[in-house]
Amino acid sequence: MLFSQAKGRAVVALATAETLATVTGLAIVPTPARIAVLRLKVKGTGTLVKWTDVQAFGPDAVTVRSADKIRTDSDIPVPADKRHDPIGKRVLTEAGHDVGILDDIDFDETTGHIQRLIADGQEIPGDRLLGVGTYALVIATP
Repeated sequence: MLFSQAKGRAVVALATAETLATVTGLAIVPTPARIAVLRLKVKGTGTLVKWTDVQAFGPDAVTVRSADKIRTDSDIPVPADKRHDPIGKRVLTEAGHDVGILDDIDFDETTGHIQRLIADGQEIPGDRLLGVGTYALVIATP
C-alpha cells in the first residue's frame, strides 16, 4: 500500500468503536526498513501511535485496541515529530548523490515493512534504506 493512500484514514478504537484520530504522517526506521510510528490528528491528547500498537491497517480504517494506545512524543523511543516525516525529504546515496525528493512509500500494511521508496519517479527497494533524518534519507548505492 502507498502511504499517500493511507494518509487521512481514520484510527478507530476496537474497545469503543469510536474514531480517535486521523493518520497525517509517519516516522520510519532503517533496520529493518519499516514504519515505526504513525502521526495523527486527534480529538484528545497525544499525537502518535506506535506501529506495534496498530491492531490492523485495513482498507477503510486503522484499528487500535483502545484510546490509551495514542501517545505523546515523550512516550515514543524514535524521533516522530513532523520534522522527521520522510515524505518530501531529499533522498541521498551513501556516496552523497542526490536521487530526488521522496514522493511516497510503499509498505506492507500487515507488518509495516517498507517495500519501496518512490523518489522522482524512481522505485528504490526498501532494504536499501540506511538512515533517516530531518534533512534527508540515505540509501545504499546499488
